[in-house]
Amino acid sequence: MNCIERVKIVNRAEWLGRGLLAFLLVLFLGQGAFALDVGQHSGAPVTLQADRLTYDKSSNTYQATGRVLLRRGELTLLSDRMVFDAATNQASASGHVRVVEPAGAMRGETLHLNLLSGRGRLGNGRIFLKKRNFHLTGAEIEKLGAQSYRVTNGTFTTCNGQPPSWKFRASRVEVTPGGYATARHVVFYLRDVPVLYLPYLIYPANRERQSGLLMPLAGYSTKRGMQLSLAYYQVIAPNMDATFYLDYLSKLGVGKGVEYRYLLEGGAKGTLHVYQITGLHGAADRYAFDWRHFGLLPGGVQLAADSEYVSDRHYFSDFGEAAGEYNKDMVQSVIYLKRNWDKINLTGQVKYIKDLVRSNEETLQRLPEIRLAVIRRRLGRTPFYFRFDTDANYFWRQQGLTGERLSLRPALSAAFHPADALSIVPEIGYRERLYRSSQGDRQKGLFDFSTRVSTRLSRVFATGGGGITKIQHVLEPEVTYHYIPDADEEDLPRFDAADRIGPQNKISVGLTNRFISKSTSAGGSALYREFLYLRLAEDYDFDHSRPELLYPWEQPDPFSALRGELIYRPASWANLDLDGSYDTDAGAFATFNIRGETRDRAGNGLAFDYRHQREAVDYFTGRLDLALFKPVFLDYQHRVDFSSGRTLEKVVNLEYRAQCWSVFFTFRDRLDNREYLINFSLSGLTKVARLGGDLRPPEK
Repeated sequence: MNCIERVKIVNRAEWLGRGLLAFLLVLFLGQGAFALDVGQHSGAPVTLQADRLTYDKSSNTYQATGRVLLRRGELTLLSDRMVFDAATNQASASGHVRVVEPAGAMRGETLHLNLLSGRGRLGNGRIFLKKRNFHLTGAEIEKLGAQSYRVTNGTFTTCNGQPPSWKFRASRVEVTPGGYATARHVVFYLRDVPVLYLPYLIYPANRERQSGLLMPLAGYSTKRGMQLSLAYYQVIAPNMDATFYLDYLSKLGVGKGVEYRYLLEGGAKGTLHVYQITGLHGAADRYAFDWRHFGLLPGGVQLAADSEYVSDRHYFSDFGEAAGEYNKDMVQSVIYLKRNWDKINLTGQVKYIKDLVRSNEETLQRLPEIRLAVIRRRLGRTPFYFRFDTDANYFWRQQGLTGERLSLRPALSAAFHPADALSIVPEIGYRERLYRSSQGDRQKGLFDFSTRVSTRLSRVFATGGGGITKIQHVLEPEVTYHYIPDADEEDLPRFDAADRIGPQNKISVGLTNRFISKSTSAGGSALYREFLYLRLAEDYDFDHSRPELLYPWEQPDPFSALRGELIYRPASWANLDLDGSYDTDAGAFATFNIRGETRDRAGNGLAFDYRHQREAVDYFTGRLDLALFKPVFLDYQHRVDFSSGRTLEKVVNLEYRAQCWSVFFTFRDRLDNREYLINFSLSGLTKVARLGGDLRPPEK
């Protein structure tokens, strides 16, 4: 017996029976709400409910009128009238048609839908897809599959409301299962005003990564002139993608770039960026290259690259966007290989530096550098430990001293813990340096000795309630003695700081304070946070403490500057870091740096960074983010060089954020450039990345 013949008719008030009784109720009562369980169809039960139901056995069809409701799995179909063919699972509905599914909903005047294939046709309809809040309307909408549609004379938008803030109207629209909306003969509307025609458009209707054009960026710069940046984002595979850039800069030329991102098997990942500017009026082409990679090779070998190169010294000043980028004075390329065996590390690297300020012919390059380190290991059950460090360098440059250096340093140390109250760690080492250079062969060996004595004291204080129940105060005093004998090193080549070690005979005293809070999470587990770290340290140089009979005032102060460091983390939304050195002899700070940031969940934030180095650096940078005036968001950045009394940069970023679109305005004022940029973003389409310099992955 066909499953469709197993029919039961149910009054909403009570069960009345099966078979012939159902037909009698329909014929003689004529009114009421009825539900039909029309059996199993491809594993999913179909239930039909309406005010009036009739069944034609010869055609195996049901006719329903008045508050019709059909359910199959997670699909619900409502209408005023419906004909359901049980043999083909075809439903034809009319009058206030509505279909609700987990992925979205459909509305229209008429609907022909096959419940098994998901294919159908909606007349004068509207479709809503929850992903990206996607609205689709059309005179005729064909449902080609579960998430596939074809629309004739339709519109699409991600805006709510009538009329929507923006929409695209097209002669034909297709939404693919992958989440794309492709349209032909497209007109872009702001509300009901047409503003732009496009012959073809690809629009991502899914929250997953989608290929397509990114929104353009336009503006004006006193250095670049009129500028327009276009970008295309391409998904290559689940583990890789790329962004292609085309920039027009009226004063500099045409820029082309690509940024390729990848994630390989085994966790290796990286980003490769290439950018090139075709100069105007016979000017030379300019280019930049950047490659960052980290991953494992066979045999447990780590390969890492942080490589950057530009064609000329003015590249970053012309194309750099952020401080620290457009004022770079050098770029470097480092590629290294590393292999670890238990407590042995072997590293090899090449480093090439390009000086963007001075001539690069005298810049020292390390091609290559090899380091071998035997990490401190215990000798049997004794309190003694052994370590060994060695490195070999080949130094090269176009002009100037070149050569090779081999440095070896074995060291023997011990660890004593008398009465479990003190930690005493003495160490003696010997550093041997061997040179082969254009100045000839050289060799120098030096002993060094140090002893560190430290202890750890702690106490726990109850807070008396509140969110924090206890605070632990840890006190760590330490004293370290360093000694390196005086030796003549003037005959050695001078490549870097390791060629001039110099004598040492000093004692260092340090005191570290740590404050750790204990609280209880919502789940009842204990939470610990080191919310305050404070360290003070000072050195005393014995060689500078011996007064000379003649000119004692020329002897330097044996006490070093008092060094301090403070790290304050009162909560996850605030931090403060401070470090500096105070010259007690001069009564002034030799160095002073302070950084801080606070930010709330609404998007308001304040960050600042002040750096001071006596007679060298006096620099401040600050940033303010405001979300108090929603839907307007403000970002303000300010950089000042107090030593010269000049404002280095002011940047204002404004965003007006609506439900389905945003417009961005940027004003940047530097010493040598003033720039105005405007950009807008539609929900579902991202902003284009920045011009020329630091090209980042597209925003989602």
